[in-house]
Amino acid sequence: MGPNYKNWMDYELRWLAGYRKKLMRTTTHVTIPLVIVFLTLFMGGLSFVDRMNPEDALYGGVGGFLLGAVVCAFFYLCLRFGLREGKYRRLIQKAIDGLELSPGEEEQLGAEMLAARDDPKRRFFFEINSLNSKGTPARFVLTPNYAYLAGAYPYAILVRLKDIAEIRPGEEKKLETRRNSSSRTLRAFTLYTIGFYRNDRADRNLGPQDLPDEAMGFFSQRLRDQALSMLREQIGASVSLQ
Repeated sequence: MGPNYKNWMDYELRWLAGYRKKLMRTTTHVTIPLVIVFLTLFMGGLSFVDRMNPEDALYGGVGGFLLGAVVCAFFYLCLRFGLREGKYRRLIQKAIDGLELSPGEEEQLGAEMLAARDDPKRRFFFEINSLNSKGTPARFVLTPNYAYLAGAYPYAILVRLKDIAEIRPGEEKKLETRRNSSSRTLRAFTLYTIGFYRNDRADRNLGPQDLPDEAMGFFSQRLRDQALSMLREQIGASVSLQ
């Protein structure tokens, strides 16, 4: 692993660390105390209403507190596990491995990403807000040879531009579901996409009607169009851009 590639990977993890720290702080300082207080008062109040006995209310409150502590401890451990650094390193590496880059190409990728980090014309930051994602940081980066989207799903999408013959914007109607213990919330939304079609699709028996080889999705048309504008400005007529 060359120095540029290593420094870029380190930057990726530092960039994400700020979000992890913010989320964990909100969880430990707001979410967990509120859940424990709610369950303590709810169970205590329920016990008091049931028997009209302060002592039963006390025992019910203690039970609610213990229940809240167990639930919150489980939630906290799951959150820590889901946000572990190694997971995101592997997701980024998986996107890179899909391009089968040589060590020299990996080093060039790292150099280009580090240069784009300090160039506002080559990247923009945004937040993903949906039923299941509140303020998740994301960013689009365009280097001379790569387009990169971090923070969406999948977490890292990396496209080598020289492999691409056509780029198409699109829209997809989606239905998002959020479940909790007692209810389910549905929300319809539009996902604005950029589809990337490689130049070897004929060799793989794929036609224009088939799904793109890679696709980047944005919850906002404005953000999708901003990324599309950056691609148009850079690649010009070298790639068919609808």
